[in-house]
Amino acid sequence: MTSTAINRLFAACVFSTFVLGAGPAVAIGTINDGAVTFGYTNDFNTSPGNTVDTQFIGAATGDLTWESWWFFRVLGDGQEFAFAAPDTESYSGAVARLDWADAGGSGLFESFLRAEVMDTGFGMGNLFQNLTIINTGASALTIDVFHYTDLDVGNSFGADNAVLVANPDALEISVIDGADSAPIIAYGADNYRVTPWNTLLDDLTDGAITDLDDSGLPFGPGDYTGAFQWSTTIGVGGSEDFVTQFGSNAPLLVRSASAVPEPGTALLLGLGCMALTRRAPRRG
Repeated sequence: MTSTAINRLFAACVFSTFVLGAGPAVAIGTINDGAVTFGYTNDFNTSPGNTVDTQFIGAATGDLTWESWWFFRVLGDGQEFAFAAPDTESYSGAVARLDWADAGGSGLFESFLRAEVMDTGFGMGNLFQNLTIINTGASALTIDVFHYTDLDVGNSFGADNAVLVANPDALEISVIDGADSAPIIAYGADNYRVTPWNTLLDDLTDGAITDLDDSGLPFGPGDYTGAFQWSTTIGVGGSEDFVTQFGSNAPLLVRSASAVPEPGTALLLGLGCMALTRRAPRRG
């Protein structure tokens, strides 16, 4: 590696350390692009049901989302678990990153969540979320990942209508309330489920195993909550992405439109930093 490359890598490591901080984080934060903003509006896992309140504003009537969060279940667990407060957080411009060194507390995997919000035209916005899980254990990791969302399309609850959209490459759902629309897509997901609030969240947090069963569509009118499930096995030292996208009065973009870094980039940055360290001594 050239001295110029080393200097650039060192600068990136210093920047990451400065932005992300060093201790467990309980702060909230927002990201924005143009007129569109996405953010977490309460501390992680302090709202009822172990989920996180969110806002997605600037491209529709009021706030598009009420809650949006991630859950997991490792083979052998008797229930799903919500990702707790991240160890570190970064909110910079249109991109956020949340990191967990040991989300399950068992030394089996580390993970990070990246989100990018986009102003895609007058009255339109898109949001990508990408959860990466890295197997740090000594054997293959069999895990189920869930992305749960409570939408308030039209900035109201009770009038959402949703249908499944034919898509050969992903699970896609269209949610509409009056003049406002919110297409949702989960790339590579195996199953979905849609229910009125708060049935689905109760099932994900009731201390028992829940598997989504491709039910609940068409839906409405009602208060939409939905989740996607991925079931996978990650080899030792391997990683896997779990990606969703929302549109706010906007068509869905191609997956490659998101600028969040690929997992390989993040992993290489982490390895480079390690090498440099060795070199240099609602509703109630």
